This record gives sequence, structure tokens and C-alpha cells, in this order.
Amino acid sequence: MLTFYLSMLDNETDKLNFEQIYIAYEKDIYRRIYKILRSKEDTEDAVQETWKSVCEHIELFRYMNSDRRRAYILGIAKNQALSVIRKRKKEALVMCDVEDIEGIVDDRELYDVCGRFDIAAVRDCIEKLDEPYSDVLLYYYLHEHTIKEIAHILDVNENTVGSRLRRGRQKLIELLIKEGLV
Repeated sequence: MLTFYLSMLDNETDKLNFEQIYIAYEKDIYRRIYKILRSKEDTEDAVQETWKSVCEHIELFRYMNSDRRRAYILGIAKNQALSVIRKRKKEALVMCDVEDIEGIVDDRELYDVCGRFDIAAVRDCIEKLDEPYSDVLLYYYLHEHTIKEIAHILDVNENTVGSRLRRGRQKLIELLIKEGLV
């Protein structure tokens, strides 16, 4: 596959730069996308689109330090994975009764209810929420991180994560109802 991407580049310097980037981040990109999509086929598609995007914008990476480059490329990978999810959403939505949602009082109950939905539909609704809420909900429900882990990842206080989780949960319930998914 590397040869294919290198053939997309004209400049020898860009080819060397891309090869170094590819070797350094190939596994990280695959893991990041797979954690989001949980499907080998979808992951492979998103990985290809990620590398294609890196090739198309290789000039951006010439002068970036390795930490910034890694973050930027993993951001591209995340966006490609989310793009696959948006495409998947159109394929299937699962319905359940509104009564199942209205009585929810804690996060485990919401987790159980969300488990009855197509994961892509729930993820799409979470992504429609404002960023502080969507990030916390994705980490908590879909990636199953603890509040302490999320606080470390987002570099915020654990109380802040708890508040965002409570508010985000309520907003998610409202959005699920509004979208007609329940």
C-alpha cells in the first residue's frame, strides 16, 4: 500500500517525508479508527482515506514537530472514522418505545437502552451534541472509559467530567426523542 501512496507524490522530499510518517503512525491510525468503528472492513476503508488525505496535504507536515504531526494525523483518522459512521447511519435505525427512555435515572440504565440501538445511530446523535458533552459521552459510553480516565484525557477536573456527563446524558435523551429514534 505504501507504494501506492508514494506514487501519488511528485517530490522526492515529500516521498521521504510521507514514508517516515507512514512507518511512524501506521499502527496508531489503524488502532484509533478501529476503536471507533469496531469493524475491520470499515476501518480499512477509513485508513485508506486517511492516508490519501495525508498525501494530498503532505506539505502541511514538512515543518511540524512529531507531537503536533501525530495529533493532526490522528485527527484526520478520527474524522474519517466519523465520516464512515455518518454513512452507516443512513443504513439502519432501530426504534424502541419512548417509555424506555423517559424513566432513565442513571448512566448504566442509559447505557443499557443505548445498547438496543444501532451503535452508529447513537454515535451520530452523540456527535450532534455540543463538543464538551459529545466528547465525554463518546469516551464514557462507547469507549467505556472511567470518569477519572476521561478527566486525564481531556485534561479537565473529574467534577467537570461528571457534570458534562450528566448534562450530556439529558441532552442525548432529548435528542434521541427529537430524532424519532425512540
